[in-house]
Amino acid sequence: MKVGVFLARMQPLHNAHLWLIDKALEENDKVLVVLGSENKVDMLRNPYNINLRKKMLRECYDIKANRKLKVITLPDWTMESDRDSDKIWGRYLYYNVVANIGQKRFSIYYSDDVAFLDSWFKDTEVYDYITYRTFERASMFEGLSATKIRNALITRDIDYVKQYCPPSVVARFDELASYYDDVRKNPREDFSME
Repeated sequence: MKVGVFLARMQPLHNAHLWLIDKALEENDKVLVVLGSENKVDMLRNPYNINLRKKMLRECYDIKANRKLKVITLPDWTMESDRDSDKIWGRYLYYNVVANIGQKRFSIYYSDDVAFLDSWFKDTEVYDYITYRTFERASMFEGLSATKIRNALITRDIDYVKQYCPPSVVARFDELASYYDDVRKNPREDFSME
């Protein structure tokens, strides 16, 4: 069975995320969306809690009716700046994916530098089981990123959010912007699990 996997934090969800999920749905029998940073909230790069992020995604897809799509959450166990643990992180991601899809082989859909994927998987026992499906972020939706969406929330640029986000995000514009304002005043520091 062909399985596509898409890992993202969705802080918040935007149209490039949806495009990658749709691409994976088009090309695979099953798709697993891994919502990362489950345990991180109230941080500059991870402001929104996992329940809100999951809810905004579920409003875009009827996951119960779509038997091809499954969503799981995955906690971070290191800080984003911790490059020394990349191979361990890659195995952690891989074995969590395998536990959820019931097979060793899958394609991972990714829109950042392929060097990140290599830092996680290359020269490990799992590398040969993973196929990369990479897309150039700069060419997708004018280099759309969650950082750009958060900046639009700061400046209250609802037109930008309407252009690049699904209705589940647009409908929460004021809530997301206000919450992010509060986070920016007193952000939590990134952390590693003990």
